[in-house]
Amino acid sequence: MGIAMVICLLPLGMTQTSCSADDDEPEVKEQQGDGRRPLQMTVADVPLTRATLTDNSSRLGASWNAGDAATYFNISSFTTDRMDYGTLSASSSAATSAFTGTVRCSVNDNIALLYPATAPIMSGENRGKFTISLSGQKGTLSDVAQRYHYVYGVGKVTSVTETTANASISSMQSLLALAKFEFNDGTNPIAVKTLSIQYYDDLYGPSELNYPLTGTVTPTAGDVAVVPATPDKWDEPLVITLDAETTDGVYVALFPVSGDNILFSVTNSEGTYTGSASATLRAGKYYPATLKLTKQE
Repeated sequence: MGIAMVICLLPLGMTQTSCSADDDEPEVKEQQGDGRRPLQMTVADVPLTRATLTDNSSRLGASWNAGDAATYFNISSFTTDRMDYGTLSASSSAATSAFTGTVRCSVNDNIALLYPATAPIMSGENRGKFTISLSGQKGTLSDVAQRYHYVYGVGKVTSVTETTANASISSMQSLLALAKFEFNDGTNPIAVKTLSIQYYDDLYGPSELNYPLTGTVTPTAGDVAVVPATPDKWDEPLVITLDAETTDGVYVALFPVSGDNILFSVTNSEGTYTGSASATLRAGKYYPATLKLTKQE
């Protein structure tokens, strides 16, 4: 495992819950509370996303698909005993799209939007946060686009009527890095059936730390970052299992890192190959990388 390579930068079907009052006075109760009520919302022109990914060699094209589901979370109404969240859907297949659905809100509320749709944590110290999991990846671009390319943004409710609300959102940020890994043994490409990824600590001698499979996102009105679980040697590595062996590259969603050492292990019908790389991965960036591995005897 002697190689050292820097990967360089290239330019909820959920049901909303609420407390119900007596049948003859629910609206009065709502108005006597925080003034919010369920409204049909349109979030106009949600931009700069990667719900559908297209590989253009050094960068990825991006667009929504009509019907894509994102979770909304009302940051402004969140309290120790209230959580307003649900699902909004993309109206069109384009680089920008309106998102629509029912949202409990009032004017000037901050509404977080997280794609793909993900249920918030309902109890405990992380109540009101979101868990992102990297487990179960299949190594394809379409799989990453549908299940792992997490994007986040915050819209503000700009106007309301008796039944509707409008919101605007200026930008969406990608929360993970995306890599396309190809491997060789010096001269020949290595076919991949299974790819295993874990951290490697050589500060005090070789030590393997397995990869954090989950991270936590805390909704705020500004930018957010995924906080990965702390890697531990007792945890599992990140394992990507492909449907069939391929030399065409393996697409993997990864947590952002800065200068961390990563171990790669590839298994195919001919054996197992291993190697390491020093990686700096930034959220929202795409990294096509070719790594040299050594076959294990």
